[in-house]
Amino acid sequence: MRKLRERTRHARRILLTAFLLAALIIPSTAAFAAPRTGTYEKHFVGAGADSYRTVVIKKIKKKKVIFQIQYARSYPFRESWTEKIKGTRKGNKVTFSYREAGWGFTGTGVMKFKNNAVKIKTTGTPGSDYGFISTSGMTFKLKRVSSSKKFAG
Repeated sequence: MRKLRERTRHARRILLTAFLLAALIIPSTAAFAAPRTGTYEKHFVGAGADSYRTVVIKKIKKKKVIFQIQYARSYPFRESWTEKIKGTRKGNKVTFSYREAGWGFTGTGVMKFKNNAVKIKTTGTPGSDYGFISTSGMTFKLKRVSSSKKFAG
């Protein structure tokens, strides 16, 4: 009876050790999480004004992503958004061109899906970097803040 208990304890230890090793070796499923629709945002705090860059992703398909980029600043108040963007998707990378609604400025950009975030970089065509959607070639990481898919305008 004593040998049986020892074997049972030994078997439990082996199973627990195997389970812990598997948990450490097998990559986290979060690292391979699929991109999600919703609202992604980055808040910039300034000395005189706060601003927000927002990406609203409405639909994600294997080769296409439908989304909108929005910009808002508190003082002096400025607000801008793009017309609906249909980006071309290859894996976690989306390339696109955009037009600012109302202002008419145009540009191109790249968006990459990350864990619970997107990275976006936009550049305006010559003369249009004065618009609000262009990041002037800088890359910003926006975190997912909600599942809302409501476009501005």
